[in-house]
Amino acid sequence: MPALTADRTPDQLVAELERLIGVDWPTVWAGVPEDEERRELWLAGFGWRPLWFQGGLRVRTALGGRLHLASAALGAPVARVDHTVWSARALDTGENAHVTALAEAHWSACLTALRGLLGNPTWNGSWETPGFPELPGPGTRPGAEWRAQHRDPHGVAVWRFRVPQAPVFELRMTLGASTRRGPVPADARIGLACHAPSPAESPRQAPRG
Repeated sequence: MPALTADRTPDQLVAELERLIGVDWPTVWAGVPEDEERRELWLAGFGWRPLWFQGGLRVRTALGGRLHLASAALGAPVARVDHTVWSARALDTGENAHVTALAEAHWSACLTALRGLLGNPTWNGSWETPGFPELPGPGTRPGAEWRAQHRDPHGVAVWRFRVPQAPVFELRMTLGASTRRGPVPADARIGLACHAPSPAESPRQAPRG
């Protein structure tokens, strides 16, 4: 049987995002304070409990979820906030079809739930859909050749809003079942990323009131 390593329901995802929408994003993007006393007050203001630092601070939310505030160091700007919604690992390639079916069912449910909260995405598609979106933030994005060879990411939905400093929200599904050398045991993951907007961002959709 596949190993289920994260399993947040669509309702839990919506509840977490409802809280995230209301946070003071400029304060988040500015970075987690280096000073311990200031950091405790900063985290308390969001209702987050610190866990550990690895490529950014990991925190536990008031609703029991876990967030990764991606940054180079304490005090450095936060590039994005990641939340793993669902993940499962196949024990061998014979379980890949089962893991893929589970991932796609959960993806569909999560996408439907987020549509109810955020409206239709500004972009929604798979690894082979033309016009794959460029997202803000540091790091190399998978190019067309990588996506074709690895089918990674398997699915992406993006929401952009006309609010200063508002995140670019990305729901992403990866399967990790294909490499240049052929199939490998699937390591499927569905995650929500809240990307810090770049100055060049030109949002196309206003938030629903």
